[in-house]
Amino acid sequence: MSKVETQPQAQEQAQENDYAMEPVPVENRRPWWEITFVTSGFCMAVSGMFAGAALTAGLPLKEIIIAILAGNAVLALYGGFTGAIGAKTGVSTTMLSRHAFGRYGSLVISLVWAITLIGWFSVQTGFFGQTVHSMYPDAGFLTDIPVASAWGGMLMILTAYIGFKGIRLLSNIAIPSLIILCIIGVTMGLNHVGGFSNLHASISQPMSLMDGIVLVIGTFAVGAVIQPDIARYARSPKESWTAIIVGMVIANGFIIFAGAITAASMGTGDLPAVMLQMGLGIPALLVLIAAQWTSNDSNLYSASLALTNIFPIGKSKLVLIVGIIATVLGAAGMANHFVNFLIAIGVAVPPVAGVLIADYYIVHKQGYRFGKGTRYAAVVWPAFISWALGILAGIYVEWGIPSLNSLVVAFIVHAGVHAISKKMNLKLTSGLVEEGDNGF
Repeated sequence: MSKVETQPQAQEQAQENDYAMEPVPVENRRPWWEITFVTSGFCMAVSGMFAGAALTAGLPLKEIIIAILAGNAVLALYGGFTGAIGAKTGVSTTMLSRHAFGRYGSLVISLVWAITLIGWFSVQTGFFGQTVHSMYPDAGFLTDIPVASAWGGMLMILTAYIGFKGIRLLSNIAIPSLIILCIIGVTMGLNHVGGFSNLHASISQPMSLMDGIVLVIGTFAVGAVIQPDIARYARSPKESWTAIIVGMVIANGFIIFAGAITAASMGTGDLPAVMLQMGLGIPALLVLIAAQWTSNDSNLYSASLALTNIFPIGKSKLVLIVGIIATVLGAAGMANHFVNFLIAIGVAVPPVAGVLIADYYIVHKQGYRFGKGTRYAAVVWPAFISWALGILAGIYVEWGIPSLNSLVVAFIVHAGVHAISKKMNLKLTSGLVEEGDNGF
C-alpha cells in the first residue's frame, strides 16, 4: 500500500487518539471562546468555594479581594506562558517535556503528572459523593457516599473518554449555566444580610495577605502548568492567553469570591448546601455536578495524556483504566488518605513550568519540532538540576510566594546553566533518541 493511501488512515488514528502523541493540526483547532469555556470549566471547582470560605475566616473583605486578584494574576501569568507554548506547538505538556527534560527524562515528568492528577481525580470523586450525601442524606441509595462517588466518577470518565471534544461540549453548556446559578446563589446570600454594605468577614483563623495569595494560587497551581493540554487546540498563542486570563482571573476568581461571599453571609462556603437550604434543591445539585464534572474530567484527561508518554496504549483505554481505578479509590474513601501526599507532591509542579518556559523561549528559541524523525536528548540534566533547586526554593525560601519562588528559580537556573554550558562548550545531556512512527 502506498504512502498516499496510508496517510488518511494515520490521520484518522491520530484524531481518534485525540492527538496525544503529535501536534493538533491547524484545521482541527477551535475558536477562542471554546478554549476559554474549557479552561474556565477546568478552573471552576467546588474546592474553590471552600478556598473562598477559608479566606473569609482569615482576612477582611478588602484583603480577600486583593488576594483573589493577585493569586489569580500569578496563575494567569505562568499559565499564559505555558499555554502559549501549547498553542504554538500544538502538543501537550508531557510532549513538551521531551525537549525540556529529554525523551527518557520526560517519563519522570509524566509519572509525576499522572500520580498527581489521578490522585486528585479520586479525591474529588470521593468529595463529590460526600457532598451529595450531605445535601440529600435521606434520598435513598443513589445518594449513599460510595454510590454517589461511583456515578459521579462515571460522568467524569465519560467526557474524558470522548476527549477534548467531549470536554468542550460539556463546558459550552455547563459554564454559562454554572455562572448564572452561582450569581443567583450569591445574590440570595447578599439579600439575606441586607446587601453588600452589611457583609463582614468573620475572622476566626487570622492569616496574612501573603498567606491568602498562596492559598489562591494553590487552588490551581497544577492546572496552570498543564494548560498546554487545553491550549494545544487554540488557533494562536493570543487566543490561549485570552482563555487563561478569563479562566483564571474571572472564572477561578469568581468561584472563590462566591465561596467567600457565601461564607460571610450564610456562615458556610458550601454554595450548593446554601441553595438547598433556601429551597433551590435542583439548582444546588446542578451547581455541584457542573462544578465538579467540568474540572475533574480535565484532571483525568490530562493524566491520560501524561500516561501515553509512558505506555504505548491508546488514550481512551488509559482513561477507562485509570478512571475506574481512581473512582473505586474515591468511592471507598481511600483517596482521603492521599491528600497530604498530593499537596506535598504539588510543590514539585510549579518549577516544571519554569523549566518549560526557559527551555522553549530561551534555550531552543521557540524552535521545537515533533513527529517521526525528531531527535531528543535522552536526559537533559540541567532541567532536573533546575527542577530540584526550584523545589528547594519553594520549600525553604520564606520570603514571597513559595510556588512563584520555585518557578522563578527553576527558570533562572535552567536558562543560566544553558548559557554557561554554551559559553564553556560543555555537554550536559545524555545520548539521543529518535522518535518513531507511533510517537515512541
